[in-house]
Amino acid sequence: MKIESVTTSACRLPPSVPWEDATNKVQGLEFIFVEITTDTGLSGTGISYTVDIGGTAIKTLIDDYLVNLVVGMDPLGYEQIWHKIHRQSRRLGLGVNSLAIAAIDVAVWDLIGKHYRQPLYKLLGGARNRIPAYISEINLSSTDTVADLVRRVDDYVAQGYRTAKIKIGKEDLEEDIERIRKVQERLGKGGRVLVDLNQKWSACEAVAKASRLDGLNLGWIEEPLLCNDIEGHQALRRTLHTPIALGESLYSKQQFLDYLKAGAVDFVQADVAFVGGITEWLKIAHLADTYGKQVAPHFMMELSLHMLCGVHNGFMLENVIGGSLSELGLLEEPIIVSNGVGIPSERPGHGIVLDKAAVKSHELSSETVKSSFSGGSK
Repeated sequence: MKIESVTTSACRLPPSVPWEDATNKVQGLEFIFVEITTDTGLSGTGISYTVDIGGTAIKTLIDDYLVNLVVGMDPLGYEQIWHKIHRQSRRLGLGVNSLAIAAIDVAVWDLIGKHYRQPLYKLLGGARNRIPAYISEINLSSTDTVADLVRRVDDYVAQGYRTAKIKIGKEDLEEDIERIRKVQERLGKGGRVLVDLNQKWSACEAVAKASRLDGLNLGWIEEPLLCNDIEGHQALRRTLHTPIALGESLYSKQQFLDYLKAGAVDFVQADVAFVGGITEWLKIAHLADTYGKQVAPHFMMELSLHMLCGVHNGFMLENVIGGSLSELGLLEEPIIVSNGVGIPSERPGHGIVLDKAAVKSHELSSETVKSSFSGGSK
C-alpha cells in the first residue's frame, strides 16, 4: 500500500459559546484537515487545529513542503513517516511544524485502523472501551456572575457530570474562591472541581495564592505558571498538596520528560495536535506511565476519547463546552459524551466523518483573516 495523494482543507469559526479565560478572549478556532488517499482506494482523515492564529501557515506548510515527502510512502510505516517529516521541518523549531505533522500523522493512523479493520483505541492498546469525562468550560468574562456559573453547573450535573473544570484568575482571589466553593456545593458529595489558570500567575504570586487554594480539596490546579518555567512549577509542587496539571502548551516528549524528572507535574495533558500527532502522544503517555502519572489530554475530544481508552494510564476525557467538532457542526455523525461517559466508536480508524459542506462554509482564507484578525490575548 502506498500513499497516492494528500489534500488539505481548513476552516475558521468561533466557538459555539463565547470563550474567555484569565489570559485570552478567543475569536476563532482554526481546524486543518488532511485527506490521504492510497493506491488501494483506502483514505484517512487527519486533523489539527489552532486557537485564533496560525491556521493558514500550517496549511501552507503541509501543502508546499510536507505533501511531497510522504507521497509514495507506505502509511503502515507511521514511525518512518513521522520521523521523515519531523527531520525536514525541525529547523522551524517547535510549534507550527508539530501542528502540521499532527494532521498527517492522524490521517496515517486512521488509515492503519481502516487497513486492519480495527478502531483506533484498540490499535493504541485497547486498555478499556469507555472513559469517564469531565465538563470543561471557558467562561471568565467580567459579566459572568456566580449565579450564572451555578446555573450552568446545575445543567452539567443534570447531564451526568460529577467533575467540572472552571477557569480562575480573577484579580481578587476571593472571587475565585467563592466560585470554586459554589461549584463544589452544586456538584455535591463525590463531585470534583478542577481549576485552570492558563499561565496567569508569576512564580512569586503562585506561592502565595496557591496556598489559599490548597485546602479546598481541588482535583488539580492547571497551568498556574508560564509553560516554560519548570523550576517554578517544581518549587510550587513542593509546597502544595493539590496536584498540578499541565502540558497543553508543550510540544515534545523531551519537554514532558524534563517536567517529569523535576517532579513538577502530576497530570500530563499532552495535546495530540500540539505534540505532532498520535505517534508522539503515545510515547508521552507511556513516558508518563513510567513515572506513575496519568494522562488527561487537552481538547480534541473526538480523538482524545480513543487515545485515553487505548492506554493503561488514562485519567478522564475533557469535553470542552463550545469546542467539540460535534458542537461546531463539522461532523456528519456527532460524537457525544452521554451521562458523563465517553465511548469510542467501533468503526475502523478514528470514526470521525467530516461534514465537508460545513467545513467549506467556514473556509479559512488569508484574505478573510487579514481583514478581521485583531487578536485576543490580554
